Amino acid sequence: MGLVVVGLGWAQSGPKNPFANDPRAAADGRPTFRLFCSPCHGIKAEGGRGPDLTRGVYSAGDSDADLFNVIANGATGTEMPEFMSRLGDENIWRLIAYIRSVTKRDSTPVTGDRQAGDKLFWAKGQCGSCHMVGTKGGRMGPELTRIGRTRSAAYLRESIVDINADLTPGFFTITAVTKDGKKIVGVQRGFDNFSAQFMDVGEKFYSFQKSDVTSMKREFRSLMPDNYRKMFSDAELNDLVAYLASLRGPEEKR
Repeated sequence: MGLVVVGLGWAQSGPKNPFANDPRAAADGRPTFRLFCSPCHGIKAEGGRGPDLTRGVYSAGDSDADLFNVIANGATGTEMPEFMSRLGDENIWRLIAYIRSVTKRDSTPVTGDRQAGDKLFWAKGQCGSCHMVGTKGGRMGPELTRIGRTRSAAYLRESIVDINADLTPGFFTITAVTKDGKKIVGVQRGFDNFSAQFMDVGEKFYSFQKSDVTSMKREFRSLMPDNYRKMFSDAELNDLVAYLASLRGPEEKR
């Protein structure tokens, strides 16, 4: 359920939530969220494969009507499906009441210099060798074009200095040893009981059946360099976070 990745918005004058500010409705929406939404957005709604919903800023639009629309109808071209057929109007409104109840505006101040952070990202840190911003950058790591909309400043800083604190699902490490003894390490693109697909640091794509290699394992760790805490000063980290927080992608048409 990729609620805030992309969506169509309704006008601010759209339907109002009949359960707005109703603690009981929010409590009723909690199990619905855990069942249908937490696999993508995390058990605490703080993000995973899908964006952090606790920030109160959504590219689908910030009104209750906007949220109802994207939950009910889904978002074309994303992993966000429609839920109207499974939940119905009232349960969607209760789900929105729950999302509102866990909203916590990001209180981490962004004190850095965004332009300096831009330079650090592409030059000193070489972050663009693995991450794409817009049409520029590498494909090995998660795309960051809209990361400022979907993750808090605190989360962004932690992701730089503690790379394994909260891995993005689907970007785990795959290691395969071929039958001729060659060891290949890359970032997961697909994995099941019988096969694995992954990309190495040179962006070469591999696909193996487990029966065709000597060994294959998936590790819940990142291939991102773990030396950024030492590489960057505190001031530079602030600049880098400021740059990442500024990445919001193109504005959605509503």
